[in-house]
Amino acid sequence: MEDINITTMYTAILAGILSVASPCVFPVIPIIVTGKKDDSIFRPTLIVLGISITFILMGVLSSLFGYILAGKMRYIEYVAGAFISIMGILMVFDINPFKKLTLFNNINSNFNGAFSGLLLGLTLGLIWIPCIGPMLSSILTTVATDGKILTGITLLALYSLGFSVPMLIIGHSSLTFRQKIKTINKHTATIRVVSGLILTIFGAYIAIKGAV
Repeated sequence: MEDINITTMYTAILAGILSVASPCVFPVIPIIVTGKKDDSIFRPTLIVLGISITFILMGVLSSLFGYILAGKMRYIEYVAGAFISIMGILMVFDINPFKKLTLFNNINSNFNGAFSGLLLGLTLGLIWIPCIGPMLSSILTTVATDGKILTGITLLALYSLGFSVPMLIIGHSSLTFRQKIKTINKHTATIRVVSGLILTIFGAYIAIKGAV
């Protein structure tokens, strides 16, 4: 795959934003990010930082995996494109194969304090994998096809940016604004279908680009 392009970068950010609308992520954002009255003002930032670190580490691992298979990149791009499109189609029909990945769901997330927010973020990055699986795995597949660590860090940083900024905005927003956001969240089916279509098109783009 050629050097990272603007389309892939925007797709990574958009994937992060759309991941926030996941049913197990969105409802708890205000509670997690705002915290308690005696918590440090830096705690929300540390939480999203922890989440971002988890995602970026996944990107690094995906890059290393792709590097090992560098000689087969042309074929991997076909498979990657097909995989991402399949994830998009599954999302359109509300089929999430990652829901059964409950290994980290029993981790205690009742952390208090400032720097404990970082630990909470690292934990949430793992706990939310089953919920944001299709979006995240599609970005990781894109990273693996490139096989470059810098690309992995960049794309997952952009994904984390798209994921984290809405979290902070919603978490620190007024109650009235949160209620309006909840109204939007009632249209999760529409969001899911649109997200799935975006993944499907993006996957086809990768496959076709690899064939050119």
